[in-house]
Amino acid sequence: MKVISFNQLRNAAGPVDRFIGRVLALDPGETTGAALFDASELEVTLLATAQIKTWPLHAAVSHFERLLELHKPTVVVYEKYHIYEWKAEDHSWSSVPTIQIIGCLKTLCIQRKIPYGSQTAQVAKQFCTDEKLETWNFYKKGEKHARDAVRHGCYFLLFGNKGLNNLTKMTS
Repeated sequence: MKVISFNQLRNAAGPVDRFIGRVLALDPGETTGAALFDASELEVTLLATAQIKTWPLHAAVSHFERLLELHKPTVVVYEKYHIYEWKAEDHSWSSVPTIQIIGCLKTLCIQRKIPYGSQTAQVAKQFCTDEKLETWNFYKKGEKHARDAVRHGCYFLLFGNKGLNNLTKMTS
């Protein structure tokens, strides 16, 4: 079986709707995974990954502000969060931190006019498997949340806005 790099896979699709810019991909939760990508016409570079404590909420605010100011992403992509019927009881009497953290992120993006969008966990995890991340040299051992953020960034960079549920464009 021929091993194909991430950049070869991305370039094989041709230039149609190819995203150029900086992607901040996030797997939000009480510990948020983050991955920063730089995408040029021909090459994508994974610049950094991290796992950030984002609960209590004031921690999310300060960490997200710092990430957005320091890295100046062109777009923010995050994992969508749902309360599924079979998990509803787990959230009984909960303040549901992940939803608050996502709200914080969206507010900061709106304030800075940074487009943002979400993808379901399933879409990114099904395509961007651990094996593919290893092949592309994007696998982050011991960083589960950062790895999930990498998956979302990769999926967005391969499939663009088609992979997003709702890319919100900010206008002046």
